[in-house]
Amino acid sequence: MNQVRVSSQITSRSRTNRARMLGVILLLEVIGVFIVSEVIARWWLPSGHHFIHPQMLMQPSSRRIYDHIINQHAFTIDKPFVTNSLGFRDDREVPAEKDGEFRILSLGDSMAVGLGVSGEQTYASQLERLLGHRLSKVRVINAAVGSYSTWQEVDLLKEKGVQVQPDIVMLAFCWNDIYIKRLPVVPLPVNLSGEQQDATLKYLRLLKRSVLLLFLRERMQILLFKNSPSFDWTHQQMIHEGQSSPYVEQAYTEVDTSLEEFGSLARKHGFVPILIILPIPAQVPHLAAPRHMQARIGAMAAKAGLRTLDVLPVLQHAYATKSDLFIPWDNVHFSPKGHEVMAEALEEYLLKEDLVPIQKTHGSAHERLQNSK
Repeated sequence: MNQVRVSSQITSRSRTNRARMLGVILLLEVIGVFIVSEVIARWWLPSGHHFIHPQMLMQPSSRRIYDHIINQHAFTIDKPFVTNSLGFRDDREVPAEKDGEFRILSLGDSMAVGLGVSGEQTYASQLERLLGHRLSKVRVINAAVGSYSTWQEVDLLKEKGVQVQPDIVMLAFCWNDIYIKRLPVVPLPVNLSGEQQDATLKYLRLLKRSVLLLFLRERMQILLFKNSPSFDWTHQQMIHEGQSSPYVEQAYTEVDTSLEEFGSLARKHGFVPILIILPIPAQVPHLAAPRHMQARIGAMAAKAGLRTLDVLPVLQHAYATKSDLFIPWDNVHFSPKGHEVMAEALEEYLLKEDLVPIQKTHGSAHERLQNSK
């Protein structure tokens, strides 16, 4: 009886060992396949994102949910991200006295703030360098904040922006501004702000270094959106195709209210208000893409007394020869080349509309931008 029991234990132990060995072999095979696939993916596809921590840091705001932490030294992906005492993306302070300086304030979300690019590469900074060849004193102030909506941008203008006495205010409008404002305004929880939030994402972001995982994630999202589209994906498609719903209509109405307030602030403080209409990324590669959003927002802007610049045609033309307008794997935010195209378009518009003092200059916008680097 004991011999049978011992024999059974030996057999069970042997099976367990074999199962463990097979598990180890399978794990090694999976790791081997992953490494080989990663090498192949890196050979053919763009590099993954190398996040450096801390990433852009936010603090709670009772008015706008959150703001940039002032005087921070952080990163946006792998590029330095610095703010001044107003929380604007600039390592320079804005003097209280203008002393003849021509000032342009740039508002917007992560597109305008320059997610993933250095401060010098943002269209605000590149525009300043371009205009610097025409004006002896010019400053373009980047007051954009990632994920802000139009109502938050207008509130930031009202609280902080007017303090810098801008001559022109550029407000960048994105399709994702067409969301209903959540009421009441609840400040960002402390545990989701500052470096506490950054620490929770630190290790997850390591996965974005893998080109293979980024490729698989991209393909998986395409399949999921086709079979079971998310609210955000459906919402974007409705805006793109000009469809309507009670939610979409209310969101457009709230945008209209914010644009009216923007125009009112311009009349009160004496600056020129310009609404920059940024395209839905899917519009850029297709010349025949519908432009329902642009038409509707443009009409609202005209009613509010705003000047409007629709940059879709410029980006479509640039995309035909420079397809690297967006950050790889992100495909939403401008690359340095995309910011350069934006800066040149803005300079051309400002000069065409006689909105900046003109001085004698030489060379094209592109040549002057390259010479200033």
